[in-house]
Amino acid sequence: MGLFFALLLSTLPQDYINLIMKEDYESAVEYCKRMFNKTQDYKWYLELGDLYFDKLDEPIKAKQIYQEIIDKYPQKDGWVYYRLGLVLEYMEDYLEAARAYEKVATRFRRPPLDSFALSGVERCFKKNYQDTVALVDGYKISRLELDERISKQSPFAKKDERSVLDQMILERLLYVQALKNNVKAMQEYKDLVKQARTTHLLDEVRAINVLEKAVPTEKEMREYYRKNKHYYKLSKEVRGKEIVVESESLAYFLRDSLLKDTASFDTLAKLYSTAPTKSGGGEMGIVIPGTKPKEVEELLFKIPLNTISEVLKFEENKKDKYGIYLVYDRKPERWRSYDEVKSQVQAAVRAEKIQKIEEKFLKDLKAKAKIEILKDSIITDSALKSETRIVALINGRSVKYREVELKNASQPMFARLDISKPEEFEKVLETYIEEQLKLELAERNKYYLNDGFITKFDESRRRALEQALYTKIVIQSVTVDSNEVRDYYNAHKEDMKVLETVRCKEIVVHSKEEAQKIRNELAKYYGEKRCIIPFLSKKAKIKDYTMFDSLAKVYSTSYTKNRGGDTGPIKKGSKPKEFENVAWKLKIGELSRVFLVGDSNWTILTKTEHTPAYYRSFDEVKASIEMNLLREKQRKTADDYLAKIKSEADIRIMLPESTKTESEKETEQKTEGVESAPKK
Repeated sequence: MGLFFALLLSTLPQDYINLIMKEDYESAVEYCKRMFNKTQDYKWYLELGDLYFDKLDEPIKAKQIYQEIIDKYPQKDGWVYYRLGLVLEYMEDYLEAARAYEKVATRFRRPPLDSFALSGVERCFKKNYQDTVALVDGYKISRLELDERISKQSPFAKKDERSVLDQMILERLLYVQALKNNVKAMQEYKDLVKQARTTHLLDEVRAINVLEKAVPTEKEMREYYRKNKHYYKLSKEVRGKEIVVESESLAYFLRDSLLKDTASFDTLAKLYSTAPTKSGGGEMGIVIPGTKPKEVEELLFKIPLNTISEVLKFEENKKDKYGIYLVYDRKPERWRSYDEVKSQVQAAVRAEKIQKIEEKFLKDLKAKAKIEILKDSIITDSALKSETRIVALINGRSVKYREVELKNASQPMFARLDISKPEEFEKVLETYIEEQLKLELAERNKYYLNDGFITKFDESRRRALEQALYTKIVIQSVTVDSNEVRDYYNAHKEDMKVLETVRCKEIVVHSKEEAQKIRNELAKYYGEKRCIIPFLSKKAKIKDYTMFDSLAKVYSTSYTKNRGGDTGPIKKGSKPKEFENVAWKLKIGELSRVFLVGDSNWTILTKTEHTPAYYRSFDEVKASIEMNLLREKQRKTADDYLAKIKSEADIRIMLPESTKTESEKETEQKTEGVESAPKK
């Protein structure tokens, strides 16, 4: 910001800043009015305008104040014109906003204000561009806006003009409806906007005070490269081919063949080599030290290029191997040049600078602030509620225990600390204090006027309006009562049915004889007896499945073998008919006969569980039914609402004919046909 403006801001008293930080904006407004009446210093009137614009969302009052200042006081740095441009743009008076920005860009050429103003001119130019692609109740969407939105789409997203334009039209309708429904008064909207504002201000603080100062210079990068050149060292390497066999005589035979015809290396490698490289004709790719047996590496780095090596004997996996090698490329140990690694060096230097600058920035912030940690209040078992329990003071502002709790709760689950422990609480408190100091810096320096903040915050504010509107129109208006849930349950009783299932253990082999042997062993182990006199026969009754599991793991060819043949729960219709005919008739613990499934799967079964079909009770499914009904009603309410606001709006599409949808073309053709039909 301009020096004049920076000096002006530095005089803002701490008690006023504390009102801003505590979000006591009503008191802040009275403070500004009182100070302006007392001093007649227009900076307090300017502060009042900023409160109405940025804090209270009352652009009409802000516009009036900024215009009065321009009319009454000579402007030296252009910041009031810039503010006026922001307010006019927010109020969608893009023509006047462009004029205000243009005055700044032409009359007050001082960074960063000039670049901020030029960004504003560009935004307004897109709005004022004469090539209009749609009108929504008189509101223009220009060709430049549509092109910009398309350019920002994901490369995987649908990019046809009409679908993107439809989305822009819908966003406009929702924005207008949000304002009509006064969603700005909703706490949800206020919370979303506050969260977005905090996030974007902190980003702006870091961008200005850390990231902008961390851009590496050429000298710094070259110095880093010189000191860390060892990181960019490349090992010596060779490229070549190999044939590895386990027979010495075969190795010599192959070498003789290669000496006569070197071109046959690939073919011989594929036919005879036992190395993993055989399928690629012996191609080893890049070989660096430490990747091959010592004897092989010594040979590869010394033999002449493009010559067949002697047969080399070496040991690998405690086996003698015989190798023949051909090296066709070799590179010595070397270092990557500065130009080769410049982007990596730049990233490394920038990361180092960011860390150092950020540490110093935070240290300086804390050194300039008055911070008092009330340790007794942290460790005490005070009966005070967390909302009233003060744990720290920052420049005279109190920090409540509850604020630290909320800060911790806002973190992802993996990053949350156990703040019941004083040492963990103090860590979160320190983070909170750092954040508050950054936000105070942002308020003092008016970072909320910066172009980097404005564009992001405007988008977040619009998303918050849409979310709050959805809550008001859909979430708050849709309910499901207990009678609806009960009626749905009764009407869809069959959907609540849990089908009958069985659970078995199986042994599957590809031979009937092998299957019968396994079954005989199981029958013997589990005490099965067969006799021509029926009442003297005894069926196997399995209670301990250890033996069955063991044989399944050893002999079964099914994927279930590793879990002892366990099939898991089986529903009817999920297995072959031959399998189900046996499985459903078996009793629990009974051993089946050997039977064939398909062409070659000889199978032995025993049943471990049987769960009859049943209906899930109302209490079991009540919550899920209620949730599904609620979602269905919410979806219908949302769809009906969107259809309603579209039908009530005056929407005019001005895209070329080729971009219209098929349904629109058909509608137009039918209309033309009716109009051209002869009248009786």
